[in-house]
Amino acid sequence: MLHILTRSPFSSHSFAQCRSLLAEGDAILLIQDAVVAITDTNRWFTDFENAGVKIYLLEPDLAARGFGADTNGEIHIVDYKGFVSLTVEHESQMKWD
Repeated sequence: MLHILTRSPFSSHSFAQCRSLLAEGDAILLIQDAVVAITDTNRWFTDFENAGVKIYLLEPDLAARGFGADTNGEIHIVDYKGFVSLTVEHESQMKWD
């Protein structure tokens, strides 16, 4: 399943709610304000990685919020084409607001 998070973890409970439903092999795509989670990678990304999921961030949303695309190897940066590819790859998707 592809989980798409749109809201900042600092203003929403969607990250915690999503975490409770993750299964190994799932993927998480952070878009819009959710990309600010990159400022607190130890908290969220370690938790997601321990659940056995892949983490993706949408590059245009990172750039719009002043973040670079420099991440560790566990976090993947995608463009809009990559976003579409993820939706094709994962039959089931859930958007978290």
